[in-house]
Amino acid sequence: MNAIRGFRFIGRADALDVLRHAARTATAGVPRVVVVSGPAGMGKTTLVGQFSREVEGEFTVVRAGDVPPKPDLPFHTVTGLLDTATHPRPTPRDGDRPGASVPGGDRPPPSVLGMGAAVIGLLDSLLARGPVLFWVDDAHRVDRESLQAVGFALLRQGAERVLTVLCAQDPARTLRETGLRELVPEPDRVDLGGFTLDETRDFVESRTARPHAEGRLRDLAVWSHGNPLFLEAALGAFGGRLPQDPAATGVPSTLSEAVGAWSRSFPPAGRAILTALAVLDAPATLPLLGQLLDSDTVGADAEALVEQRAAVWVPSAVPALALVHAGQRDALYAALPRAERDRMHLRVAAFLEPPAGWRHRVAAAEAYDPVLAGQLRAEAARETDEGHAAPAAEYLLAASQVDPEADRRQEALVAAVRLQVTGGQARTALRHEEAVARSPEGPLREEGLGLLGLARGTDSRARSRLERARDGFAARGDLALAARAAAELAVAENSLGHGPQSLAAAGYALRHTRDDTVRGMAQAGLAYGHALVGGPAAGLGYLDRLPGPPERVPATHTDALMYRGVFRGLAGDVAGAVCDLSAAARRRDVGMSRVSSVAALTHSIWCLFALGEWQEARGNLSVALDIAHTTGRAADFFSLHCFIAVLRAFGGRPDEAGAALAEARSYGDASDFAGPGFHLAAARAMVAFAAGDHEAVAALAGPAVRDSVNASRSRLYALRNLPPLGVAYARTGDTARAREVLRDLGAAEPRGALLPVAVRWVEGAVAVAEGDPEAAARAYRAGLAVPPDGGEPLLHRTFLREDLGTLLLGPGAAGPGGADAAEGRRHLADAEAVYARLGAEPLRLRCRALLTGPDTPPSAGTDGGGRGTGDAARTGGGADAVAGDGALLTDRERDIAELVARGWTNREIAARLYLSVKTVEYHLGKVYAKNGIRGRRELRDLIQAARRA
Repeated sequence: MNAIRGFRFIGRADALDVLRHAARTATAGVPRVVVVSGPAGMGKTTLVGQFSREVEGEFTVVRAGDVPPKPDLPFHTVTGLLDTATHPRPTPRDGDRPGASVPGGDRPPPSVLGMGAAVIGLLDSLLARGPVLFWVDDAHRVDRESLQAVGFALLRQGAERVLTVLCAQDPARTLRETGLRELVPEPDRVDLGGFTLDETRDFVESRTARPHAEGRLRDLAVWSHGNPLFLEAALGAFGGRLPQDPAATGVPSTLSEAVGAWSRSFPPAGRAILTALAVLDAPATLPLLGQLLDSDTVGADAEALVEQRAAVWVPSAVPALALVHAGQRDALYAALPRAERDRMHLRVAAFLEPPAGWRHRVAAAEAYDPVLAGQLRAEAARETDEGHAAPAAEYLLAASQVDPEADRRQEALVAAVRLQVTGGQARTALRHEEAVARSPEGPLREEGLGLLGLARGTDSRARSRLERARDGFAARGDLALAARAAAELAVAENSLGHGPQSLAAAGYALRHTRDDTVRGMAQAGLAYGHALVGGPAAGLGYLDRLPGPPERVPATHTDALMYRGVFRGLAGDVAGAVCDLSAAARRRDVGMSRVSSVAALTHSIWCLFALGEWQEARGNLSVALDIAHTTGRAADFFSLHCFIAVLRAFGGRPDEAGAALAEARSYGDASDFAGPGFHLAAARAMVAFAAGDHEAVAALAGPAVRDSVNASRSRLYALRNLPPLGVAYARTGDTARAREVLRDLGAAEPRGALLPVAVRWVEGAVAVAEGDPEAAARAYRAGLAVPPDGGEPLLHRTFLREDLGTLLLGPGAAGPGGADAAEGRRHLADAEAVYARLGAEPLRLRCRALLTGPDTPPSAGTDGGGRGTGDAARTGGGADAVAGDGALLTDRERDIAELVARGWTNREIAARLYLSVKTVEYHLGKVYAKNGIRGRRELRDLIQAARRA
């Protein structure tokens, strides 16, 4: 099957053709992803290895997945890839946890966003040499978080000359975890089957150097299912001879048995090396093998294994040996007798330093070991103190297997589950649900099941269990454990919208613990509870004790940083919110609060929407969608589709908005509490507002806001939802409810310009509805005069400007040629220019219709075509106005063109948008072609001219 030691590559012509075609496409600047799947031993690694040798002169080959697999350690494989690509280790070492070195020497944040950005940077640096073959081998053994980071990087590709090949036994899981299901068409999914009879003949005769009877070959092909590793093992087990009848002569019937029989066919020294490599599950240097096996001839013995294709040399400064591939290792390990396996684990443990040696002691343990359990707990505590939750959980799970005390075993198990849930490893934690359920009854069991309820999303059930856990710990006088359960309980209460209960639980936790992690969780819960009870400013008041710069907020208070960003946005400090949320999104994935990177980006999108930075909002939306496709959280997709609907509606694409709302509804229907229904109603109301359907706004948002179940959410999201609702009430004649909205907004504490501008906007609408245009004009002008603290609320100020212009041009104004009308046209022209820059086409057309209506001559505020020339107009135009011959720019092309106009370099643009430099260059070329220009200077001139127009 392989070309090692003179043996030619056999078969797989169709699979190679797929890879070659994909390589040609990638070389032309169209990135491709090919998935190679098949059972263990079917030759996935050998196939891609053969292909990589074909293209190595043209492609730079980078391979991930060679590190010892640790699927429960987040980002283990991707950090190993980054470490190897930038600082290759000369000597493989069993048990090493990969470092985090990346180009530039910075440690990437442990999140899909941070690690994915590092992978983008790595591929980008390699592309400077030419096309890249990015090979992820044995993806079924790769940790989920690494697959998500790789998927995010691949989803951000646009024009890179990158061919990615994923080898996996479970392709459905690999595509799901990477989010690439829609990116890999059926022709690029290669499912390897067994050899044909002709291929079996070629394979066997290449190994034995002689012909064989057709009948024997056919029997062997059927018996082995054409599996190359099975064939290799069977030939080795029978000394290169073919049995007359495989069934009668005892040819092993499974791959593990065949590999076991093959290994037994080697001399004792060779068998010992294979056993050691299978137990190590990693390449091993010859000195280590010599020590493990107490052998002076290990070099010669290893060479014999290589000659027989049972092992391969690994390039390194010190000679090192490895098994041919993971399928062989798994089969060898499974075939080892338990006693032999345990002896080798203990032998390995004696030569490896902790913590690597402990893993082997645990694997060999047949009885409880209090000393080992204590060492594992101590190492878990050290990792926890250093902020490494995943390895700490791994040590605790090991301790739960070897500790002689039942109480300590249960404590270690629940502690591991707690670290996994709080560290964002919800799926990993849920693997232990059965073990926790079987553990002794009591508060510790209730806490563990409550945490798993939070991981599963059954918050009401989780709340009940965590409440019982807190009360149970308190009843036996263990207040520290009761405080921990109370902090976890506050998370569930907040998710359910129970503000007072959250305050009580978090307050209890703070009174009874000194643990920094518990206090950080409780303080975040307390802040959220205050926000639910008193509005976002109340939550911010509690978080004012956090350091101002996000980078100075400690890791234990990441949830609090997330909440501060959310509350800042909801209180009106939208610029500060973007700063906090952007930092929090990069810092880590889902934590105890379950405010994920995607949720942080979603909240930042709303802030950018209010600031009028719609290009940045679209960029964050694109990034958030790609992360969501890798993480697959329904709550994230729900929130993002709600916002997609709003952006599409304001962009004049109502059909796409409706489709996005339908998608959001499908995700929200699966929830067991009222939150998604509230937010879906708010999104539908904003879509209706963009269309000018104020009756629909009132009918959709009004009941959701007034429902007592949503009282806390209505208070928290008042600034986001109430202003358009108040205006809609006024425009439909329901001034009583419009004034109720004003009272609710007036009760909120402003943290920036957005709230006072919104209040003046609603006041003006109410005054118009009540027939008092002078009061309305005063309110609108007061709103325009609000200083831009906390960021300029451009969108709401433009709503207000449009309404003032409409009022001044309406009945009762000073006539079409009067001062009021001139001012009105100026405000409408300015509003139109802003809407044009934002791409809010329905709103722009509304202004245009008023400006070009009967008896409305051009004024000092417009040119002859009705375009605005005032201060707000001068902020319009930009990249949205750039396109030639009717070829509109895509969202990504607009984003890149706008940043070029600001003077950004391609590399700076790539970092900002999470793209490669090659993708930026590709989209920039499309912008040039659509506008008939040749470079970035002409593009800047074109955009600046559009802004002046």
